Amino acid sequence: YPSLGIINRVYPEHLGEVFCDLYADIKKQRLSYPKGTPENKMLKLSLNGSYGDSNNPYSPLYDSKYTMTITINGQLLLCMLAEHLMKIPDLQMIQINTDGVTVKYPRHLEGYVTDVCDWWQKYTMLDLEDVDYSRMFIRDVNNYVAESVDKKVKRKGTYEYKLEWNKNHSSLVVQKAVETALLHGTPVETFIYEHQNVMDFMLRTKVPRSS
Repeated sequence: YPSLGIINRVYPEHLGEVFCDLYADIKKQRLSYPKGTPENKMLKLSLNGSYGDSNNPYSPLYDSKYTMTITINGQLLLCMLAEHLMKIPDLQMIQINTDGVTVKYPRHLEGYVTDVCDWWQKYTMLDLEDVDYSRMFIRDVNNYVAESVDKKVKRKGTYEYKLEWNKNHSSLVVQKAVETALLHGTPVETFIYEHQNVMDFMLRTKVPRSS
């Protein structure tokens, strides 16, 4: 979403076009730090948080027209990419979300897929990132486990257990048992009985002041 605003010079009307230049500078700073570093995460939060606050009536960035302009155009551009990809014979659309698509196709069609993606990037002036998965276990578009060809595991939604400190860390043994069963075939019961980290069995609850 920040990239859409920067490239298309969309900005909260009361802040003026200079907003795009400042926004672009923050993005440039973020790209100077490797992914996963605290600096990269901080600047990512600054970019995404600013966009999110544009739909907050209590924020000085509030401009719902700006929010909807980016959201709707982003969805239409992604639909355009999906539409052109689905014209490729034997390509299967696995899932599509607000910021990406997952497709499956025979290896000999890779050149066609690359051509469509290159055309889309030139047309929209946006950059695509890609990763090759060897297998995926999908509950729905927001919840899945995916293993890349280089054996890296991506967890989304309910399957995630490497959480930030401020998230709910209750019963992480569940996610870990499910992942081990899916990726390695270990029975859930076996994993749970043999798991040694007692903290993964803990539950968090919020206690009201009157309790």
